[in-house]
Amino acid sequence: MQNHPLRQQISTEVHARPFQKLEPELGLLHIAASYGQGGREALAEAVGRLLRQMDINCPPSLTKFFFTRNQHLALRYEPHNEFYTLTLYQLDKADTRYLKTLWQQLPGEFLCGVEILFSKHRGATPDLLQQFDDRQVSGSFVMGRAAKVWTDFCPRGEDGFVRMIVHDDSLKSFQAGRLLQRLCEIETYRHTALLALPIAQNSMPRLTEMDRELAEITHQISVSPNEPDLLKKLMNLAAQVEELSADTANRFSASQAYFALLESRIDELREERIEGLQTLDQFMERRLDPAKRTCLAANDRIERLSRRIARATDLIRSQVDLSIEKQNQQLLEGLNNRSRRQLRLQAKLESFTIIVVTYYAFDLLERSIRNMVPGDEMRDQYLMWVSFSVPLIAGVLWWYVRRLLKHYSED
Repeated sequence: MQNHPLRQQISTEVHARPFQKLEPELGLLHIAASYGQGGREALAEAVGRLLRQMDINCPPSLTKFFFTRNQHLALRYEPHNEFYTLTLYQLDKADTRYLKTLWQQLPGEFLCGVEILFSKHRGATPDLLQQFDDRQVSGSFVMGRAAKVWTDFCPRGEDGFVRMIVHDDSLKSFQAGRLLQRLCEIETYRHTALLALPIAQNSMPRLTEMDRELAEITHQISVSPNEPDLLKKLMNLAAQVEELSADTANRFSASQAYFALLESRIDELREERIEGLQTLDQFMERRLDPAKRTCLAANDRIERLSRRIARATDLIRSQVDLSIEKQNQQLLEGLNNRSRRQLRLQAKLESFTIIVVTYYAFDLLERSIRNMVPGDEMRDQYLMWVSFSVPLIAGVLWWYVRRLLKHYSED
């Protein structure tokens, strides 16, 4: 038996992005950014320079996921289809000041960043006013009360990093790695999901205008269905809707996927409420749900508008089919009328046809008798009998012609 050609790839996929074993005290800086003009090759070169600056060994490939570290620092790189994430770790203290001097050299367009201060719980609650100024703070027990998390989800300073404070009560090493990675992904997927929001907001006025135009066309269909410009207007509107759908479909689909990932990461925290603070889940539901519904509504409006145009097109097509059938019916009626007139004319010409054929039949018999019967007396006698038989010949011809034309008259 041979191995399936995709066996190795499938087997290693579930282990492609493992969680790291992490211990407090620790400072973490997480960055999500687009690739930029240079693409993954330019990013790989920049990451290589960053690793050399941090005095960390480079992995064999800088274009795929990797995690590498030395005694004091670590770096985690994870590529995605439209963006990448880079996580820098200060492994020996809950401080990120040195890490903030490293990331500016990276290429691409900065999307979001997270600063996490991970420390061992020593019984005292951090000074939230000092850490988050006067902004509203969300916090909760997480991972079965094994840790506490506080954040305000607000970008800080010129760098634009969101600060999160995590206190470890009884986390195991891999639990700590999972928790910090989920917090980073929550912030990343929150921003990538909202990339569709400006598109949805810009599309809404255009969709409203298209809705109004379609309503006018539908009204004209009911009032004057034979208007020749209706189909042209409808096709033009359908082309605009399809263009808008092509421009936004991928973004809206990606947004739905990112919203689903965000909800999954929040559920995995297993939050329990800290008295006086709203949980991360409550913050997202309160602040993010309207944006999510706007994106979903814009996508649904495009799909509904496309279906309404299809129904209006079917209505016009049905009216066109009825018009064609009516024209065909009128054409067939005209053909039937012409056929009936031809038959009536043929019936009127029947008598003339019988007279002519009778004349030729009598002439043929007379010529035959004159040439075949000897003697004048006998010839005259035969010709007299033939003359008397003219009505009989005419009657036979009339019966034969009527028989030929009988089935045409019935049709």
